Amino acid sequence: MEVAEAEVPIAVPLTSLKQLESRTLLASSTYLQFATSSFPLPSSLKAPDRPRLLVCHDFKGGYQEDKWIQGCSFSEAYSLWHWHLIDVFVYFSHSLVTLPPPGWINAAHKHGVKVLGTFITEWKEGAQVCRELLASSESCRMYASRLAELAEVLGFEGWLINIENAVAKGEIPRLHEFIQYLTDCMHKQCPGSLVIWYDAVTEDGRLDWQNCLTVKNHKFFSDCDGLFTNYSWTKRYAKVSAHEAGERAYDVYMGVDVFGRNTYGGGGFQSDVALKAAQEAGVSSALFAPGWVYETKQPPDFKTAQNRWWGAIGQCWPIARLNPTILPFFSDFNQGCGRGVFLEGREVSNLPWFNLSCQNLQVLLSIYSADKKLYSKLGVGMEASAYSGGSCIRFPRSDVLSVVQLYSAHLPITGAPLHVSYSVVLGSDKPFFLAIRILKEDTWNLLLLITEGQQSEKHQNKEKLSVRKLLPSTFDGPSRNLVRSTSWTVHKYVVEVGPCIMSQIYAVIFPTDSIDVEKLSSAMEKYCEEIGDIKMVYPLHSYIEGTSGTGDDAPQVLLGHLRISMTEEHDNNLPSIVFEDCNPSWSQGSQGQKFVSLNLLWGLQTDDGLNSAKQGGCKWVQFHVYLCNNTIRGKDGKSVSNKTNTSGTEAKYLGVAKVEAFNVHMFPVPEASSPLQFCVQPQCACGLLQSFTNAPICTIKVPQD
Repeated sequence: MEVAEAEVPIAVPLTSLKQLESRTLLASSTYLQFATSSFPLPSSLKAPDRPRLLVCHDFKGGYQEDKWIQGCSFSEAYSLWHWHLIDVFVYFSHSLVTLPPPGWINAAHKHGVKVLGTFITEWKEGAQVCRELLASSESCRMYASRLAELAEVLGFEGWLINIENAVAKGEIPRLHEFIQYLTDCMHKQCPGSLVIWYDAVTEDGRLDWQNCLTVKNHKFFSDCDGLFTNYSWTKRYAKVSAHEAGERAYDVYMGVDVFGRNTYGGGGFQSDVALKAAQEAGVSSALFAPGWVYETKQPPDFKTAQNRWWGAIGQCWPIARLNPTILPFFSDFNQGCGRGVFLEGREVSNLPWFNLSCQNLQVLLSIYSADKKLYSKLGVGMEASAYSGGSCIRFPRSDVLSVVQLYSAHLPITGAPLHVSYSVVLGSDKPFFLAIRILKEDTWNLLLLITEGQQSEKHQNKEKLSVRKLLPSTFDGPSRNLVRSTSWTVHKYVVEVGPCIMSQIYAVIFPTDSIDVEKLSSAMEKYCEEIGDIKMVYPLHSYIEGTSGTGDDAPQVLLGHLRISMTEEHDNNLPSIVFEDCNPSWSQGSQGQKFVSLNLLWGLQTDDGLNSAKQGGCKWVQFHVYLCNNTIRGKDGKSVSNKTNTSGTEAKYLGVAKVEAFNVHMFPVPEASSPLQFCVQPQCACGLLQSFTNAPICTIKVPQD
């Protein structure tokens, strides 16, 4: 399999042992530049001591819109966003070696979820593959080491091994050796990794699904980290599995086919029935093919149906982990898709897109309100405008006090000032604010991030926390003539909280013109064990991003982003971009139009000459790429058309890179363009964009005919 240097980067599986042995993909530095995960999972992440939830992706055979590493233009593609319930995600296809696309790896890792690839053999062809795989001890170990190397290099945490064909009884010992060696390699090379065996082949080599853990498949279970059972089990089988597994009961994942194919509980919207049975038995669960919601076009639409389906799962299965857990924290609630691209309130592209690598930490949206319409209308969506990326949270109008939990966090604050900012669009004059619950010296406090004039007169003298003055920041980048425009108000706070633990983060909608603390306290006590003292925090600076005009039908609130850090917002001390040779190739169309294909490549260099993405407690995590021909970048950062350009072209947004490379494929060269200028504007982990004025340019000379 040859990987052309300037071809559009796509995620691909391996279809033969020959490809696996020859290290075809690993031999291509260009492929690795694009296909490697850009968001690593902490290696110290251990399996929790409780029933776990594994989700096995099985969507139309795999490698659909998600295969395009730099994204595609179909914004309605299938994705997941209920990561807070998931412990392990398996990317599945029927190819021999299924390598998870980096978009899925990055999205899962941002939420603390482990990702596994799949090694599968099936039927007659699979039996032949097994004969070659298990021909000798050396071949077993060689193929196992190749699989471990792929996982380590591409950045995922292990493998689901699915042998669904009969295996000669004499080859069973080497099959055990293969599994054991793969598990050992994974544990050594990727601490915290997993190898899970699928319940199909038994100890005598027969294809005989047990639907639970039995003496016939226990040896395979002992070889690795877990067993994924077949789907035709009963409640008794779950209890039998727990008994057979003993202290390793949580390593048994009872399979649930969401399509309902001979599965316990019937699958579909009754999938929670099987999960409850597994949990009662003290074992884990494995959901197979949750894309059922999308593939069967459940009404009224995919997003609503998906939230309903996962809502039922959330009612019976606990949250897997607390998020966020580290600072700086930034989320624009991006679900990895959009009807346009927005940066700090400005629309830089009006083209639809899908790229799971752009998904940010998702919100819980646990609602505490008597207003039932919130439950159907509240959500993250691709609105007419977003503050950043392509999504924001939509809060409908409400006539009652409503509290929405955004995150359940565990953030240790060392004592440095806490910097918080968020962006909103208000569709009414009713108060909307964020509330942060902290634990300080064994005492709970609730911080209300409000604006001047929101509190009622009787609470004007409520305690205010110590704050410091902030300077305003402004968007510095190219903006198109906006088709969709919204005024985003950005509120910034700096709070001296001292050493504490940040816990829950809430959004609060008040039905009256001002905030009544007693009513809020009474309402919050229903949702928290203890509120403690309520403290008012006022913004040090508020300013407008974007342009005016929201429309009369605007919802009460759009929440565009949330940023929390212990440092001020700036891009000082972050590495600079140094471009590498990109070797462009040129072609000509039938009408004489010239096209260019190339891979923009760059490194990151600090002032001391070291190549590093980290500096000053933050790092660049994504890079926005523009064609800047015929554009002069003014001192204010806005693009100004070159006076000699009659077309009035402005900087053209090409896309976003999550790695230090961006592919440009068959791009039409603008007329009278020599040279081509590509601009790369990096964005750091706290959401801050580098000044567009200072963003580096890669200049490509256009050959003359």
